[in-house]
Amino acid sequence: MSIFATEFPATPGLPKAKFVAAVIAWLRGIQRSKVLNEADAQELYEDEVRLETAEGEVLSIKSYEAQKTHIFGVRFELPDEQKRVWRTECTYSDFGSKAFLRTKVQCVARSANAVLETPKNPYFVKQSIRDGWGAIDGLFEIGGSPHELDNNDVELAAAVILGTASTFLPCVYVSRKNDNRLPVDTAKLADSLLGACHVVVEPSRIFSFELMERTGSRNPFGGAIGVIAPGGQELRRIVSSGSGYHKAKECSEAANRFMSELAAKSGWEWHELQEAQAKFLRLKALEGSSKVLEEYEQLVQEEIAAKDEQIEKLKERLETEIANKSAPVQGYLELIPPGLAQRIGPELYNGEFSDRLRLFIGESLKTSQTAIDPRTFEFAKKFLTATSFSGKADQLASQIKVASKDGKQMPKRLGQILTGIGYARSQEGKHLKFTPPKELFGLPTETLPSTPSDSQRGGKNRGNEVSNSFNLKKLQ
Repeated sequence: MSIFATEFPATPGLPKAKFVAAVIAWLRGIQRSKVLNEADAQELYEDEVRLETAEGEVLSIKSYEAQKTHIFGVRFELPDEQKRVWRTECTYSDFGSKAFLRTKVQCVARSANAVLETPKNPYFVKQSIRDGWGAIDGLFEIGGSPHELDNNDVELAAAVILGTASTFLPCVYVSRKNDNRLPVDTAKLADSLLGACHVVVEPSRIFSFELMERTGSRNPFGGAIGVIAPGGQELRRIVSSGSGYHKAKECSEAANRFMSELAAKSGWEWHELQEAQAKFLRLKALEGSSKVLEEYEQLVQEEIAAKDEQIEKLKERLETEIANKSAPVQGYLELIPPGLAQRIGPELYNGEFSDRLRLFIGESLKTSQTAIDPRTFEFAKKFLTATSFSGKADQLASQIKVASKDGKQMPKRLGQILTGIGYARSQEGKHLKFTPPKELFGLPTETLPSTPSDSQRGGKNRGNEVSNSFNLKKLQ
């Protein structure tokens, strides 16, 4: 199971009708979704709506209102052709004077062979912020524009670097290059990270020297970008000369990883909304109405299902922790630290450069030993014995294989993998051309048909060719 999560303060007083309207608008923008128009099963109540299609698409909207507490939530499950379910849960928690929006997206396998992907920030989050739902997080308002500092904002910048500027979301601090230019388009960066980060922009190169004194040289400078968590932990520092796309991707990965590992801070989770609704119906059930008793029984079953789901998640986390603690010393170790890898350039997957270093050493040992001294040669042999490949090359190869399985869908799915890595797409006659940027050194341009091929075999062959151009087989 792969997870994306975020949580931030929201504007109190949002009516239930507005929340439901936002959910409907979001779903209408999802082309593959049919649940609003083709639901085969419907359950409509004052505090709950549930729709389900024969294909397994499920929409559930719930509400709980008691005194000054108003909780609205949506859970949407969308299966795909690759035997996965994309589950999105968004909960708006209004406690009178304060409100919070909590969002979680999961990619869940329906088959042991399904290749999981890390979910992205759902459009529902961006839509809600653009509609004015965002509130104040520490010193910053949650919005779609970067926070551009003035030359007299040293204390504010120091608060960002020291981790006291925000309570919920991390901050991305973008410093100026020596020629005073910015390393990325900060407007695009802020839009891509909307609801996951605050983007803070340095006013001038000179500003960084004053900030350096104020923070004890902890600030990114000279065009570097820092991702800083509330509390001051630097999650990532990006100093490579890569494209703006790759820098934004690195910022997003660092922030998303941090937010997704956190438990809900102030807002309710979906299962908490289910539990509160069930408890409310318990009280109503005392009145003895048969209809209420039926509703109560249904909510109890849903509450049990929610608890079972929590138990499964805890089991998964426990198994992961046990596996990590029991892993032998000879297991995978990252040979190239993330900071050094960033200086080299973007990776096809995390740990790629470590894998390629190990491959290079192994291939070098196959050549004549006379070029190096015996101790160095024996050291290299022991180095290979004590280390291992990351195993992530196999995951990328599996993704390419699945994307190429259906010849008709191959151009679209394989093209999505290439653009996700960083390739630039263009049209060249009857073919799609995917060109790697210079930062993705040593990789060839890939060409795919612009119209779906009827040949299953042709799709698989093209996928194998891409895997071979990445040399993934030798990295496993």
